[in-house]
Amino acid sequence: MSNLNYDGTQDGTQEDIYALILEMIKRNNKISAKQMSEKLGISIRTVRRKIKEMDNVEYIGHGYSGHWKIKK
Repeated sequence: MSNLNYDGTQDGTQEDIYALILEMIKRNNKISAKQMSEKLGISIRTVRRKIKEMDNVEYIGHGYSGHWKIKK
């Protein structure tokens, strides 16, 4: 039985999710995890977990005044 709360990247690969997160950060480095989760159709916890797994992404600052940075 499929998860009815999960509507977006269920049939996509993990690499697709990472690529989509990177693309969103490149377009808007102040995007929130909540906004990313809404666009991807996954939970905020999943977005945060995926970002934590990415060695080349970090959050600089605190709360609303911070931004994402993609390491080279």
